[in-house]
Amino acid sequence: LAVALHTGERRVLQPSDCVYSESLTPQGKLVVCRRDLNEIMPPLTDSAELSRRTVRLLGINTWDVAAALTHLDWSLFKSIHEQELAYYTLSRVPGTGHTAALSVLLQRCNEVQQWVMSEVLMCASLNKRVQLLKKFIKIAAHCKAQRNLNSAFAIIMGLNTAAVSRLNQTWEKCPGKFKKIFSELELITDPSLNHKAYREAFKKMKPPKIPFMPLLLKDITFIHEGNKTFHDNLVNFEKLHMIADTVRMIRHCQSDQPGNEVIGVDSADVRASVHYLHIIDNQQTLFELSHKLEPRA
Repeated sequence: LAVALHTGERRVLQPSDCVYSESLTPQGKLVVCRRDLNEIMPPLTDSAELSRRTVRLLGINTWDVAAALTHLDWSLFKSIHEQELAYYTLSRVPGTGHTAALSVLLQRCNEVQQWVMSEVLMCASLNKRVQLLKKFIKIAAHCKAQRNLNSAFAIIMGLNTAAVSRLNQTWEKCPGKFKKIFSELELITDPSLNHKAYREAFKKMKPPKIPFMPLLLKDITFIHEGNKTFHDNLVNFEKLHMIADTVRMIRHCQSDQPGNEVIGVDSADVRASVHYLHIIDNQQTLFELSHKLEPRA
């Protein structure tokens, strides 16, 4: 037997191999065939299910998708204890179980970025790819409006990756209005002046709000590595106070509950669209898909 993996690879199964999926949805499927038929297995991007999924995503209200993303992110974010940030950045033995909720939210951020890339690059139709760009730009804007900068960042970064940003034909067909919105969204991801644009925008937002967690962890790491813990065998309390002030921001962000516009997503289709993300996490495969869609001139 042979099996098609989510990365698009095909693998011949050995007698001792076990195949399972952690994310197979009721509508999903594993593609398996006899070893001698391996070469005629349908390519990943030719699947009729992929085409139907693109149509379903395009048919869902963008505010509802953003609200579902925010609702899921909030459920993870509110579970994070302040101490997890200290354990994550200061612990010499990462992955000890003290950072479970934080690790899940960081993984979620990566998955949302890969989801954006995968949905765009698995869409063979130029017109539908343009619609997907517009869709994701609006979802990112709604996430920002819902004070969820973790998912907003992830979507913007997904659209800005080389495999997607090189699709000149697709971006050229994207209306100017959406390009303008995207340019404004990109400003909050600008790293210049120590991410000044992001910090000012986030400071103006009232809680509840979800920060871009990788940047928060970077701040704590910078304080930790840039300052000695001991001076002449005395504890550097100034360093510890700086770390505590940064970590304490989590408490402020979690100090209220999201409004009904975020928690009131009742549609099973909308929830499924963000709970079960279809992603390709192989960068080489994503680049190959990109060049297949729009070959280098």
